[in-house]
Amino acid sequence: MGNLTPREVVQLVQQAGYSVAAVEHPRTNRWLLTVTDGNGLLLIMLQERPLIGAADVQDLAELVRLRCLPSGVLVAHRGTFSPAAYRTSAEFGSQRIRLCTTVPLAFRPDVEDSRATPVSVNATF
Repeated sequence: MGNLTPREVVQLVQQAGYSVAAVEHPRTNRWLLTVTDGNGLLLIMLQERPLIGAADVQDLAELVRLRCLPSGVLVAHRGTFSPAAYRTSAEFGSQRIRLCTTVPLAFRPDVEDSRATPVSVNATF
């Protein structure tokens, strides 16, 4: 497993539809990205390790609290979460801290969900 470059991390987040406000790389396998979507600011912690534990969930929750952000996403890039990580996340509430194995799509209020709305095609020429 090769380490992600700053450019690759930013591309992953931008491809999901976020605007990147700040990027931090506090540890070899951890990236912190302050991003915006249609709901405002949030913190994405991207961990590049095989197993993400409860301490990582607690770290994210503390950073979200200290930065006065409404929510955070912990991404296990090329990895998975331990049972303890899921329990710890549940303690903080699913709206505040989300656990994902890929960067989730950004909320876009101006884009309708084409899966939810049938598309009418007029074949008259």
